[in-house]
Amino acid sequence: MPGPPSPPAPGPAREGDLLDALERAFAQHGGGRAALELADVQRALGLRSEFLARRVVAAFDLNADGRIQKDEFLGGVRTLIAGSARDKLAFAFRVWDQDGDGKVGRDDLHRIIALALAESAVEERVTQPSHQLADMLLAAADTDRDGHLSLDELERAVQRFPGVLQRMTRADAAWIAPNEDVLVRLEGRPAVPSEAQAKDGRRAGFLAAWIALHALVLLASLTVGRAAHTADPTMRLARALGAVIDFDAAFLFLPVMRRLLTWLRPTWLGRLLPIDDAVGFHKLVGHTLFAVGLAHGAAFALAYGGGHGVAGALAVFATTRGLTGAVLTGVFAVMWVFAQGFVRRSKRFELFYFTHLLYVAWLALLALHGPRILVFSGIAIGLFVLEQLARARHRSREARVVRADALRSGVTRLELERPRGLSFHAGDYVFLRVPSVARHEWHPFTISSAPESPNLTFHVRSLGNWTSELRRRVEAGDRPTVAFVDGPYGSPSAHIFEAKFPVLIGAGIGVTPFASVLESLLARSTDGPGGASEKVHFFWLNRDQYSFEWFRGLLSRLEAADRRGLLDIHLCMTGGKSGVTALGLELSRAVMEASGRSDAITGLRTRTHLGAPDWETLLGDIAKKHAPARVEVFFCGPHGLAKTLAPLCHRLGMTFREEKF
Repeated sequence: MPGPPSPPAPGPAREGDLLDALERAFAQHGGGRAALELADVQRALGLRSEFLARRVVAAFDLNADGRIQKDEFLGGVRTLIAGSARDKLAFAFRVWDQDGDGKVGRDDLHRIIALALAESAVEERVTQPSHQLADMLLAAADTDRDGHLSLDELERAVQRFPGVLQRMTRADAAWIAPNEDVLVRLEGRPAVPSEAQAKDGRRAGFLAAWIALHALVLLASLTVGRAAHTADPTMRLARALGAVIDFDAAFLFLPVMRRLLTWLRPTWLGRLLPIDDAVGFHKLVGHTLFAVGLAHGAAFALAYGGGHGVAGALAVFATTRGLTGAVLTGVFAVMWVFAQGFVRRSKRFELFYFTHLLYVAWLALLALHGPRILVFSGIAIGLFVLEQLARARHRSREARVVRADALRSGVTRLELERPRGLSFHAGDYVFLRVPSVARHEWHPFTISSAPESPNLTFHVRSLGNWTSELRRRVEAGDRPTVAFVDGPYGSPSAHIFEAKFPVLIGAGIGVTPFASVLESLLARSTDGPGGASEKVHFFWLNRDQYSFEWFRGLLSRLEAADRRGLLDIHLCMTGGKSGVTALGLELSRAVMEASGRSDAITGLRTRTHLGAPDWETLLGDIAKKHAPARVEVFFCGPHGLAKTLAPLCHRLGMTFREEKF
C-alpha cells in the first residue's frame, strides 16, 4: 500500500524563502546562540516532560553532543516538513527508540503514550488506560509478533492512517517556525489574505456610501441649508456639522431595536440588509456621532470666541445651547469610553451596562439642545421608545429555575421553566435577569435547548462579576429560584435551516446556539433532520477535555440517531499537544477508532483532534466537496478566531456569518 504523498520539492525561490524562515526560527529559539540547548527545545515545544524534550534533542543531535547545532536543526526540520513519509517516520522513530537498537518495545510505547496524554492534560479513561492504548497499537502494528515495533512495521501501520502523519507535519511546522507560513511557502498555496484585504464587497460599498452620505449632508447644509445663511465660516461649519448629527441620530437606534430586527430577519428585506452586522453598524454610528459631536462643539466654541473674545467665550456656557451641549458631550464621552471592547470584555461588564443606560439622559439633552433633531429623527426615536415600552412589558415574564448545575471549566447550566406563550427558533437568544444575583442587571445568553424542549436551558461561562457570582451561588448550594426573561431575539443561526451545506463552528461556550440547532434537528426526525440541509459540518473547539462534557450527552444522541450520515462532527481540543511527541498517541487512537472503540478523550465515537485545526485544509476540502454549491459558515466564539476565519472563507467562496451580541 503506498504511503501518503510527500510535498513537492520546493523550487529555488521557495527553497530560499524556507531557508530564511528556518534560520529566523533557529535564532528565535536559541536567542542568537550557536546551538539549541535542552531548555530551548522544552520551551519551544511547551513540554512539561524533560524526558520528551531529551528524546527530541536526541532525534536532531546527529553528533551526540547533547545540543542541536544549526545544521542539525535545518536538516532535521527539512526532514520533518519536506521529507518523504519514511523520512518523517524515521525521525519520529528515533524519538521512541531510546537505546537506538532499531526496536521499540511495549514499555517504550506505553511511556511515550502516557507522557503524550499528560502533556495534553488528558485524564486517562478507565476503559482506555494508556497501557491498553499501547497494547492495541502493538497488536495492530507488530506483524512479525516479536513483541517490538520496527521502522518498517511503523511505516505500514501509518499507511493505514495517512491523516496522522499529515497532522504531525503541520503541528511540527507550527512550533519549529512560529509565525512563519512555512507549509504555505513549501506547497505553493496562496497565503490567506489579511482581514482588510478580504472585506466583503457589499460591506466596503456600504461604508463608502455611508461616507458619501455624510459628505452630501454636510455639503447640502453648507450650500442650501440652514448653515448657508450664516456669514461666519466657522459658525457655518458648526451648524453644518449639527445637520450631520441630526442625520446620524436617525440611524443610531435602529440597529439596537432587537424586536424589529428579529421580525425583519426572515423577510426579503432581512436578506437584503446587513442585519448580522447590526451591532457593528451601531458602533460605527456611535463612533461617527461622537467624533462629529466633538468637531461640532469645537467649531461652535471657536466661532463664539471669535465674536466675543477669549475671555467672553466662556459665556457660551451660560446659554441653553452651550450648557446643554457641554453636558451632552460629557455624558456621551462617559458612554463612549465605557463601551470600548476592553471594558466589555473585562470582569466589569456592568460598567458598560449601567453607563449605557445614560442614553435616556443623552436623548433628553439632545432634544433640549437642538429640538430640530426631532424633525429628522423623530420616527426612529419614536420606534425605539415603542420597542423599549414593549420590552418593559415582556420583561415582567417570570420563569422558575428548575435546575442549576456547576459544570466543569467554569460553566453554569441553568434550566428554567418555559414562560407561557414564549416561542423561539433554534439559535435565538434572550436577556436574563436573576434578582438573587443582581436586582437590575440584564445579560444576553443564547438558548442552548431546542424549541421542541419543554424548558429553557442556558450554559453560562464565568467571565465577569455577574456570571462569577451566579457560579459561586450555585456551587454553594444557594440556587436561584426565579429569573426574568426578555426575548427571544433572532441571530444569524436562524439561517442555518435554510442552508444546503452549513458549517457550524463553535469555540468554547460559543457552541450554545449550535447545541440548540443540533438538538432541534435531532428532535424533528429520528430518520434525520428536515429542512434544506443535505450535509451539516459541525466543529467544536475547546482547550481541555472537560469542556466537551457540557454537551456530551447531546453529541452521543446525535451519533446514535444520525443514520443517514447527515452530520459530520469534528471535535478539536486546542490545548492538546500534537506533533512528533504525540505520534504514538495519535496512532494508537486511530487504531482504537478503526476497531470500533470510542474516543479515548471524550468517550464518543467521534475522534477528538489534538491541537489547533488546520482551517485551510478542513474548510478547503468542504468547499471542494460541495462545489459548485455555496457553503455557508456560521461562527460563534472569540472575535480573534473570526478574524482568521472570515478572510479564509471569503477566499474559498464561502458565506461567513458571525454571532454577535
